[in-house]
Amino acid sequence: MASSSSNNIDLSGPTYCVLSGASQGIGRAIAVEISKLLGPNSLMLLLARNKAELAVTASLCESDKVKVIFNSIDLSKASNDEMKAVLNNSLAGRKVTDFNTSLIFHNVGSLGNLAVETFRMENMEELRDYYDLNVFKVIAMNTQFLKIFEEVEDRVVVVNITSLCAIKPMSGMAYYCSGKAAREMYFKVLAEEKKRIRILNYSPGPVETAMIDYVLAETVNENLRDVFTTFKNQGTLLKPEMTAKKCVRVLQAGKFAPGEHVDYFDDE
Repeated sequence: MASSSSNNIDLSGPTYCVLSGASQGIGRAIAVEISKLLGPNSLMLLLARNKAELAVTASLCESDKVKVIFNSIDLSKASNDEMKAVLNNSLAGRKVTDFNTSLIFHNVGSLGNLAVETFRMENMEELRDYYDLNVFKVIAMNTQFLKIFEEVEDRVVVVNITSLCAIKPMSGMAYYCSGKAAREMYFKVLAEEKKRIRILNYSPGPVETAMIDYVLAETVNENLRDVFTTFKNQGTLLKPEMTAKKCVRVLQAGKFAPGEHVDYFDDE
C-alpha cells in the first residue's frame, strides 16, 4: 500500500509514477531520484513539451525494474479527454490494482510576465493563459488521474511542486505568487476532503535552473533583480539534484500532514 502504520510511503513495490515538467531542471532531477527507488514492474510516465529533452530524462530513469514512457504534450492546451487518453495509453495492458502505489508529481509551471508591474496588470487574456497552465490544467490533470485510480484511492500519492511564493509575497512576481497560492490551496482543500490520499505540497527552495536567468533578463522590479542577483553571485542556489533528494526523503518518511507545505529548508 502507499502508506503503512508508520506513515512511510513504500515505493519498493510495483509503482506507477506520473511526472509533469519532466524535461529539465527540478522535474528531471526528481524523476531520476524516484526511478532509483521503484520496485520491479514499475511504470513511469514523463510529460513535457520538449520531446528531445524528455527522451534524455527517460534514458536516465529506465532500468530493468522501471519501464519509462514519455509523451510530448502541451498541458496548457490539452483537453480533459486528451489527458485521460495519455494516462490510459501509458497503462496499456496494466490494471490499476497491479501497482502498490500510484504517484503523481505536478511539476509543470512557468513564471509569467515579469515585465509588467503588478499595479499595471490588465492583459486578462495573458493572465488566463498563465492560469490555464499553472492552475486550471494542473487541476484537470489531477482529476483525470484520480478518476482512473479511484478504486485504489488508498494507494494514491500526490505531490505538488509549490514555492515559498505560494505563502509569502515576492515583489515583481504577481503572476507566479498568485498562481502558486491558488494551486497549493486547491491541493490543501483536496487533502481535507480525501483523507485516504496522501498529498504533499513541496517547496524546492531557490534552485539553479533556467528560471534564474529568465528572471534577471525579464524583470522590471529592481528588488526582485537584487534578490536573484544575490542568489547567483553568492553561490547560494541549490542544485536540482539536492532539492530532488530532499523531496524524495520527505515523501518516503511520510511524516507530513495532509496537504502540508514542506520547504527544502524545513527540518526533516
